[in-house]
Amino acid sequence: MNKPSSNNILGFDKTLPCHDQVTFQPMILPYPLSVLIVCNNTSIEPELKNYCALISNFDVTYSASLPDNLNNFNLIILVAVDDNITKLMIETISNHDIKFIILADKIKNDLVRVAINYNVEDIISIADVEKELYLSLLKTANELIKTSKIAPVFTIINGKPGSGASFITSCLAELSANLSTEEIAVIDADLNYGTLADTFNFEPNYFITDALSELDQLDNTAINAIMSKRGNLGLLPSKPFTLLNSNIGALDQLPQLIWKIKLNHDLVLIDLSRGLEPYAIPIINLSDNIIITVQQNILSLRETKMLIQQLTMNLGIPTNKLHIIVNRFSSKNNNISINDIKNVLDVDSVFIVSNNYELANEGINSGSPLLKVANHKVIKTEISNIIRELFPLNLPDKEQSILSKIFRRQ
Repeated sequence: MNKPSSNNILGFDKTLPCHDQVTFQPMILPYPLSVLIVCNNTSIEPELKNYCALISNFDVTYSASLPDNLNNFNLIILVAVDDNITKLMIETISNHDIKFIILADKIKNDLVRVAINYNVEDIISIADVEKELYLSLLKTANELIKTSKIAPVFTIINGKPGSGASFITSCLAELSANLSTEEIAVIDADLNYGTLADTFNFEPNYFITDALSELDQLDNTAINAIMSKRGNLGLLPSKPFTLLNSNIGALDQLPQLIWKIKLNHDLVLIDLSRGLEPYAIPIINLSDNIIITVQQNILSLRETKMLIQQLTMNLGIPTNKLHIIVNRFSSKNNNISINDIKNVLDVDSVFIVSNNYELANEGINSGSPLLKVANHKVIKTEISNIIRELFPLNLPDKEQSILSKIFRRQ
């Protein structure tokens, strides 16, 4: 291996200049690649593993030959050494409609022609792997983004503990599922109390920790099967006191799990009511939008202001990705107006959910936040307005058709 100061991590070409050629950190792919690397050279494989370990959103399987089952991969990298790559292998990959890259210092012209004919993504010299492979992976990831259904992620977080993030999450999820026919996924990332299963009246036997423990086996079919389901609403719940009783190291794989859920649903809502725990930072970074629940009092606004500073200044979240829901809002509170809240928090996107503690409590106890309780019209309308304003769902225009669908589901 190279000296610690060297940029040539792979060691494939000791003569390469070691400055201003490759930026190794961060190497984060915008789309998860599940990659098979076919390599039967024992001197190259260890160095290749060291390099691949630096890339995020990059799940790699190594094999000395092309296996029969290629269904779990969206990219194959063929390391061409000693004529181990054949025309038949390339044809097989192409028949599975899988993108492929060839790494080779010397490759026969006829094999190059075959690879080009089958739309090889790139042919990279092994000596240039450090300079070129990540860029090629980035190109492949961006191509897959264009042809894939990727659900947006909305994370709901308390500006101050107890501001109602879980209740707001459940209302947004339940009503989104009833307003549309699209697949709505909810992830309960409150890893201490995890109340959403009770809120939705689910009796789950599969939890986030189970999904993380068998993440490699979760294909598209399995992802849908693990969710607690009611119609087009799915919940991946959390066990109470997960943080105390589970392998915390497994939480490092939460982004990969969220990606798998994103690729199999139309909208993902994440209840992150516990706030900015260390495990929550990757979730925040994966989120397309963040909804912060606040209450109409000075203490709540003060703590929310500090949270927003952490999000924008320390985590680099743009302000236009932040949205405020003033939960338990009362027009009788003349001391703090919506304009005051916008000015204090410096966020323009502000919504209200009216104060109705009895309704919220009745909804939670019934296992359906809004749709099976009486006198829910005001809050239902407010939540519907938030959904129409924020969520990219195909929704009907007329209220009559919405009500008809709700009654059909009950």
